Amino acid sequence: MRGISMPDLLLPSAAVPAALPLSMRPKIVSAASEPPRGDNWLHEVKHDGHRLVAIVAGAGSIKLLSRNGIDRTPLFRAPFRDIQYGWRQLVLDGEIAVPDERGVTHIDALSDALAGNHSDRLTFFAFDLIYANGHDLCRCPIEQRKALLKDVLDHAGCERIVYVDHIMGDGDRLFEHVRAMGAEGIVSKRLGRSYRHGDWLKTKCHQTSRFVVTGFQEFGEGRLESVHVAEEIGGKLVPAGQVRFGFAGRGLWGVLAQLRSGEPVKGVVPVHSALMAEIKYYGRYKGGSIRDGVLADLIRVGARVGMAGKPEPRVWDCDSDAALAAMSAWSG
Repeated sequence: MRGISMPDLLLPSAAVPAALPLSMRPKIVSAASEPPRGDNWLHEVKHDGHRLVAIVAGAGSIKLLSRNGIDRTPLFRAPFRDIQYGWRQLVLDGEIAVPDERGVTHIDALSDALAGNHSDRLTFFAFDLIYANGHDLCRCPIEQRKALLKDVLDHAGCERIVYVDHIMGDGDRLFEHVRAMGAEGIVSKRLGRSYRHGDWLKTKCHQTSRFVVTGFQEFGEGRLESVHVAEEIGGKLVPAGQVRFGFAGRGLWGVLAQLRSGEPVKGVVPVHSALMAEIKYYGRYKGGSIRDGVLADLIRVGARVGMAGKPEPRVWDCDSDAALAAMSAWSG
């Protein structure tokens, strides 16, 4: 690094003098089916919350912007109240979330904290620094930006702004560790790349299970909005939420329409439980509903209640790659 004269701060040589931005859209993260291999990647734990860009104009002056550029400062300001950056101007990229006693984050915990007005539970997990005291850092390599970020946060004087550490290479090992802890997944970033032109890949921990299809919602005749499913627990069907990805429009609607068993209830059309869905999903909400489900296969079962019936040949298949792409575009 070439030293640019600043108190307690040494900027990378690629830092460019610039005015503090008033707004900024964060770097897009692409979905991956598995962590990239090789020593030219760093890997971080993916925290389960809301993406935020924090624009710090000085002590006591902060603006928090969502992924879509919406001002969320009043909602998420709490972790920044004790900020001690003094004269420094900063732009941080990170995730606002609520960690449990192990440090694992889940979106349900964030929702509960907001609903219960427990802002003291909020933590900002910072994983990138893209502006510092008059200099744009977007052109600097990721490893240099992170080194500077750690230095800044070590002296920030704010316990609830946490540096997201990483490992170099060996993403598979981190991914399996994260899966065992029940966390959301990992984010992998190629070394030596700038902020805007870097490769950022997210690999989420998922499960695949079979559920009974119990109903569906539609935009109109022939257009599916979601498929509702249940699972057999103790000999009874227990609702397991809804799936919005992986079905093929009119093709699947026609299959479900033939199984209508009554009038819609709160917008959900009930169906005879004659179909079993194979669903890939990414964890569960606190109430037990599956999260970000993708419908992979639909199988007709012999019995109408429960999943004990002998499966018959598949009645419908989806293009799972396309479904996953659609899910990633929606869930971000």
